[in-house]
Amino acid sequence: MLQTLSGNAGQLKERTIGISVFDRPNDYPTGEDSIVRVTANEVRKRIGQFYQESRFAHRIQIELPRGAYVPEFRLRPVILEEGVEQIAASDSLGKEPSAVEISLPLESPSIAPVEPDLTAGDEPDTTVKKAPGKSARERWLAFLLPVLLLGTLTGSWAIWRSRSQNKIPQVWDGFLHTKAPVLICLGTHNIHGYAVPPSGGEKFSDLVLHRQVIPMDDATVITSMASVLGRMGIAFRIAGAEQTSFTDLRMQPVILIGGADNKWTLRLTQGLRYRIEVVRPLGPNTDPIASIVDAKQPAGVSWKIDFSVPMSEWKSDYGIVARLDDATTGVPVLIAAGLGNDGSLAASESITSGSLMAKVASQPQCRGKSNFQAVVETDIIDGKSGPPHVLRLDCW
Repeated sequence: MLQTLSGNAGQLKERTIGISVFDRPNDYPTGEDSIVRVTANEVRKRIGQFYQESRFAHRIQIELPRGAYVPEFRLRPVILEEGVEQIAASDSLGKEPSAVEISLPLESPSIAPVEPDLTAGDEPDTTVKKAPGKSARERWLAFLLPVLLLGTLTGSWAIWRSRSQNKIPQVWDGFLHTKAPVLICLGTHNIHGYAVPPSGGEKFSDLVLHRQVIPMDDATVITSMASVLGRMGIAFRIAGAEQTSFTDLRMQPVILIGGADNKWTLRLTQGLRYRIEVVRPLGPNTDPIASIVDAKQPAGVSWKIDFSVPMSEWKSDYGIVARLDDATTGVPVLIAAGLGNDGSLAASESITSGSLMAKVASQPQCRGKSNFQAVVETDIIDGKSGPPHVLRLDCW
């Protein structure tokens, strides 16, 4: 109601109310989930029942038209004593009646005082006769009840608005109500130096033993994600990035694991502030260089891993965590992508441990937002990665 009075009635839509009031995910199917329509119908019925059963006339009346979620406010005509003429303000202006009608009494004509006739010896009747009307209690109730109703609705709107403004991005909101199992899509590797046989000559053993190799660290990430999904009762399936098409991505919420080895991570992070880039230097048998680039500072800070450097010399690894309602695929997407395997482990741990969401909740910039992206770092000591550290955080 406050939005209507403020001129923001356009925001009162079924999906907006479902998300903000009933905690539905951003992509929930309004055709199947009728919670907003059912509740609106109940509110409409109760408002009508209130006015119907009320013993008093109410100057201010609230109506919720069928098929709409924008309340209308009507000023009802003033109930006057018998014999007093009424005129509608809209008629006096020569216009069609608007949604709000106001009725005003005509001014009573001035009447000259009449001298009492005392010739007959009668005493004048000085008794003051009150016109029949409402008692003070009735007038007070007639004023108070609409005010209480208006206050209740305004309070409900304030609570909804406060919750909307204080809401922070959530990792799993878009994954809780989905028909199809969540797709966990991870990068796979080819054994170095393996040549693909001619068309039709590849055997099953070639595919499994040479082209669909999954690093142990990525398997650990899958296990952690699967454990979280299982506790929430969310079904999932696993597929390699090379065997996943764009059409496959659009059918259900997606979790992308791996950075430089996952083509879909590379593609879907290109439109984000922090994106992963892989550059392969010129020359035979050269190893790539992977980096995370800040789109707002392309010539500034970046985080890199040179895959030609021996792992014993690696001091740090980096990763990206992102939760977004992706415009390219049209589905919720969660990304846990490291430049190296340790970076993917750090990205996954920041999600499953809750440390990243604690960081998001503490940032004022994330209030009222639904998407976020973070750059995480992990220190590598004696070939083992440590806990993740959040280096950058962006919410929108």
